[in-house]
Parts: sequence; structure tokens; C-alpha cells
Amino acid sequence: MSSFKKRLTTVLVGVPIVLIIVFALPQFNHLAFAIGATIFAILGSKEMADIISKKSGCKLNFSPYIGAVLPISQWLSIQFGFSNLTNLFLIFLVLFSFSREIFQGANQEKPFDKSLETIAYDTLVIIYPNYLVSFIIGFSLFYNASALYALFFLLVFSNDIFAYIFGISFGKKTKGIFKASPNKSLVGFIGGILSSIAIGIICYFIIPTISDTFSILSTAIIAFLVAISANIGDLVESVIKRSSEVKDSGDIIPGRGGALDNLDSILTAAPVFYILLQILGR
Repeated sequence: MSSFKKRLTTVLVGVPIVLIIVFALPQFNHLAFAIGATIFAILGSKEMADIISKKSGCKLNFSPYIGAVLPISQWLSIQFGFSNLTNLFLIFLVLFSFSREIFQGANQEKPFDKSLETIAYDTLVIIYPNYLVSFIIGFSLFYNASALYALFFLLVFSNDIFAYIFGISFGKKTKGIFKASPNKSLVGFIGGILSSIAIGIICYFIIPTISDTFSILSTAIIAFLVAISANIGDLVESVIKRSSEVKDSGDIIPGRGGALDNLDSILTAAPVFYILLQILGR
């Protein structure tokens, strides 16, 4: 499947599915969406653990599936009002990793020779994707959550597909600015960001709860920063795959690769969007 077809398939199939879930099944603080996001976090954690094993032969101090406690705790904190529950579990997981290495590292052929590497990989898997996924679930904290989910995914995916369209159409002479993804062009990068801003402004005018929540300037700022962070997510996943010499993080979605391949832009954009909701929302 060509790169354009992959992006188009995501927009025409993936986005409607997400919108149907968030608008048709908002019960219990979007429990249905939270379950789907947690499943993707679990799959992404397994893919990241496999990538780490392939790259370094290093084994994590815990099962990668344990990190799913973070998106789960995010939903629980919203549903039952447990403030900072996710951050508490984040600290527990990190401390658990540190504690395990105190003992496991001593059993290495050369004691603690690989401890720094192991701790770094453990922390990476805890944060990417699990902690980042928890921010997506966190959107349900807000009263107009369904509209905010729609805005977020439209911003992320419009940046992706229009960056490709602008890059293919006008950016052939500006390719190579990112060594991690040589086919990306400066024209495509700028075109994707401007398209996200345009989509954000359109949503401001056609979705009443968006204009009730943000000013038009705030909407444009959110769209700009979400697009930037989505691009970073796309590129950093390319860096991880190039470092490990793998083409795709997995193969759970035919033609689309693994969970991380499909979550890359979303993972880094979600925390930015979540925090901006709190800063710029009325």
C-alpha cells in the first residue's frame, strides 16, 4: 500500500470510527474509548519491548503490559475523582524499575554493567506509550469531551495527510531536511501545519462547543502546537525504527504497521492538547 493510500485509509476509516465511538458511546466518561486506547497502549508496549530487545538484547525489569495501569488509572481518576492517581502510579512504576535493578543488576556477569541502559529502557516503555496514552483518555475530564476528541483527531490527521499532499505536489526540491525521514519536505511540513490551523478555525465556526470553550486565537494556537508536536511524534518514531533497523513497529494492521506506527503523532500531540485545554479553555 502506498504512503498516500495509508494516510487516506486512516482518514476515511480511522477517523470516522473514532468519532462514532466518542459521540455514540460517551457513557461512563468515554469508557469505550478508554478501553480501545488502553488496548493500543498494551500493544505498543509489547512492540517497544521487542524493538529494545532487537536493538540491545536488553530485557526489561518488568512485563511491558504492566504499563497499562497508567491509562487505566487515568480513567479511574476521572470516573471516581481520584486526583493525581495516574502520576502516583507513574512514580510507583519508575521506583519499581529502579528497585528491581538494585538486585537484578548485581547478578550481571559484570555487576551493574548494563544497569544504566536497562533503567533508561524501562523508563522509556513506561512513558512511551503508556503515560502518553493516559493524556488522550484525560480529554474526557472536560464537559464537552466528544467535541474535543473530534477537534484533536481532525487536527492530527489533517496535518499528516496535507503535509503529504503539499510535499508531493510542491516540495520535491525541499526534501531531506529531516534525516530521520528523508522524504519529508519543508513545504510539506509547513503545509501540514497551516492546514491544521485552517481545520481548527473551521471547527471553531461549525462546532458550537469549540467556540464556547476557546477564542479563535486560542484555537489557532492549539492547532499550531498540536501540529508541531504531532510532527515530532512522527519523526521520533522514525528515529526509533531506524536505530533498531526495523521497517514497522509491528504488523497488527495490514498495510499500516503496528500500534506505534499508528499512534506516533497522537502520542506526542495528546499531552500538548490536554495541557492547552487547561491553559486556554474558558
